[in-house]
Amino acid sequence: MSMLNGMLGNAIKKSRLEKNLTQEKLAEIIGITPMHIKQLESERRNPSFDVLYKLISELNLSLDTLFSNNTDNVQELKSKILLALNHCSIYEMEVVYATIEAMRKSRSK
Repeated sequence: MSMLNGMLGNAIKKSRLEKNLTQEKLAEIIGITPMHIKQLESERRNPSFDVLYKLISELNLSLDTLFSNNTDNVQELKSKILLALNHCSIYEMEVVYATIEAMRKSRSK
């Protein structure tokens, strides 16, 4: 996953749909390809500063909101994970850890 742990891609897609814009139309407005929009929404690609600025302007997105929501969501999720781990056996915790490491390695490829 990329910038903002999925928040940006989701925000782009949500705002685009609220404005009844297709990926093709938004791409035309921003000056990029529809494939680029698809990759941004799916978090397979990070936007350049220029593209990010155009998206924020066109879709009325607030990076402050994205960053603060992301921080709150991350902290909440970490708390939930820690609470769940308190109820796990050592074997279950080893499985969780191995799964996280496998996901991190596959993501970096």
